Amino acid sequence: MAFTAEQMEAALRAAGHRLTPQRRAIIQYLAATETHPTARRIREEVGKTRPSLSLATVYNTLGTLLRLGLIKLLEFGEENRVETNLTPHINLVCTGCDRIIDFPEGKLYSPQDLLEKTGFQVLDFRLEYYGLCRDCREKGGRHG
Repeated sequence: MAFTAEQMEAALRAAGHRLTPQRRAIIQYLAATETHPTARRIREEVGKTRPSLSLATVYNTLGTLLRLGLIKLLEFGEENRVETNLTPHINLVCTGCDRIIDFPEGKLYSPQDLLEKTGFQVLDFRLEYYGLCRDCREKGGRHG
């Protein structure tokens, strides 16, 4: 499940946060993208229409969205990536171009299923496969 821009905005308002034009633009970008952008990428893309947007505002907004449970941060090397798809899925990470593709299929157990079946309470999880996407394979890409 990925939250819509309207749902994210409502959650921010309910938590007492102001919805500045910059925050709205960041939220709209996140709700519309299927990529897993870094904060710098968000600044770059949203900055095309909001040139005064600072990287600090992006980080602050991401921190707020994270605390409200509207996004996850995926730790990758030196820069975290934003995950907006909160449903159980597998991330396919291309080592050629750094693209991350959400793959919903495969046998995944929900945290609730695991709790009911084993008594184990899952606090968080992520599953990733590393390799080359179709585009990189067709270009003759190599492991990065």
